[in-house]
Amino acid sequence: LMATHSPTTARAVMKPIPQPSPIARMFPRVIVALAAYIEAERDAESDWATDPACMEWLHDAERARSTVLCQIQSITDQTLRDHGDFALKATAMLSGILIRASSTAEFLQAYALLGSHPGAFEAPTGSSARVQQMLQTARERLADLATLGACVDPYEAEFKAELATAS
Repeated sequence: LMATHSPTTARAVMKPIPQPSPIARMFPRVIVALAAYIEAERDAESDWATDPACMEWLHDAERARSTVLCQIQSITDQTLRDHGDFALKATAMLSGILIRASSTAEFLQAYALLGSHPGAFEAPTGSSARVQQMLQTARERLADLATLGACVDPYEAEFKAELATAS
């Protein structure tokens, strides 16, 4: 005799398992690509980058920039589905703005949004721990981004800080 399949739990009793939204599934790729971009820029900014043997580092930085912007675009193209999606999408969009900033002033103005509009970049009450952790990690990467000379000219930022304290 062959055995027959008999589920031990009736289907009506089983609860559906909530699945993360497409934005929540894609966001870790943005974090990884952002970290890779930061490391590639740090390599390109190092003293060794002017050595002809290390010229590939500049190409690596450009490829990493292109990759992270592509990952960010994949999130900005998505529609909001879960209540944690707004903060994830806003953080991705801000990351793209910061990477594309053409001056220190533009970068610092956009970076200030994290402090002036914290609710837009924080997980709302009731969000999963995973979403909260992704947003915290993204904020840390954005702080790392602010240390790059490609984003913030240290001399220009220092001069603006001196002007602000003098006035």
